[in-house]
Amino acid sequence: MAGPSRRAFSVSVFCRHGGAVLLVHHRRLGTWLPVGGEIEPGETPLEAARRELREETGLEGAFPDRLGVTGTPSGLIGYEEHLAGSKGLHMNFAFVADVASRDLAACDEWDGARWVEEAGLDLVDCPANVRELARLALGAAP
Repeated sequence: MAGPSRRAFSVSVFCRHGGAVLLVHHRRLGTWLPVGGEIEPGETPLEAARRELREETGLEGAFPDRLGVTGTPSGLIGYEEHLAGSKGLHMNFAFVADVASRDLAACDEWDGARWVEEAGLDLVDCPANVRELARLALGAAP
């Protein structure tokens, strides 16, 4: 059986600060997710991650080097695929970024934000892949 015909490439960014990761309550989807969004034409995944982080939080991040094999973009901690309704198959590049502050700029895409330590991840109503990637982000080298 053939899969969905539409494909969308996206990024998610797990911001770290003080032993916690940022999750935002996505207004349209009604669940807790990292910041992120679709990769725009001509962007690399890392460029999209930097842009989405800035657009959705007002923060700049340091994306750690040497988390993967040689040639892997800085901060890349994983890749996953998920169906996204009419958008088809989302192919998502997950990044970790260290930020210097927890002061967030408001964004229309989310209506709540929380910094979550590893012990609190099981208490957050988020998809299993988000929980798993958040744990990877917290354990990734600085």
